[in-house]
Amino acid sequence: MMTKSILFVIMLSITIPGRAQSLTYKNLESTEFDVISRQVKGTVLDVRTPAEYANGHIESAGQLDYYASDFKRKLLLLPKDQPVYLYCNTGYRSKKAADILIKNGFTQVYNLESGIMEWNLHELPVVVEKDARPDTENQMEWDEYFALINSDKPVFIDFYAPWCGPCRKMMPMIDGLAEEYKGKVSIVKINADASKKLVKELQIIGVPHFVLYASGNKIYEHSGIITKTEVTDLLEAL
Repeated sequence: MMTKSILFVIMLSITIPGRAQSLTYKNLESTEFDVISRQVKGTVLDVRTPAEYANGHIESAGQLDYYASDFKRKLLLLPKDQPVYLYCNTGYRSKKAADILIKNGFTQVYNLESGIMEWNLHELPVVVEKDARPDTENQMEWDEYFALINSDKPVFIDFYAPWCGPCRKMMPMIDGLAEEYKGKVSIVKINADASKKLVKELQIIGVPHFVLYASGNKIYEHSGIITKTEVTDLLEAL
């Protein structure tokens, strides 16, 4: 549990007027974010889509869709004299939102650095709305995953999410490779949003995330964008 002295130092580091010239938002990991947002009242804001929000959000969090055309206008309506606590799935969208606030004179901005994926990894509480419609496309459970990675052929796995821009950008490349290496390598897409238990078990906190297995052994792992050349070099080496 964070002591009051540590909490004071974190708050002070972003609110001292003399530091205004180098002012930026403060990245927090999940337990810090939970403690500070409870002890120092402000606006907790989920900047994901309504569907993502409905399928599991932090209690008392408001919601503004980062991809909405009026997002910036509504974001800047928040009170400047209170802390703003931002989060999304992995921290990418909330960092962008934090930048907007800082550039427009907000001085107490906090970002959940690795997003709600890390929050879930620490088993912190979330609220699921009654009208939530869980995503089931390319869903996978642990027993299926275990059978997959222990199959006879090498397995290259793409963990993605429907809201992830880089994931969508690389999807045609992944689909093309699946066709090119058909019968030689199993190239599988797993929807991280639809496979939350599996993602938690594997301790994945960001997408895109790639893993290569051979004979049940993990021989490669990478988070972030990857090129076709990098993938083909890996597969050809097998």
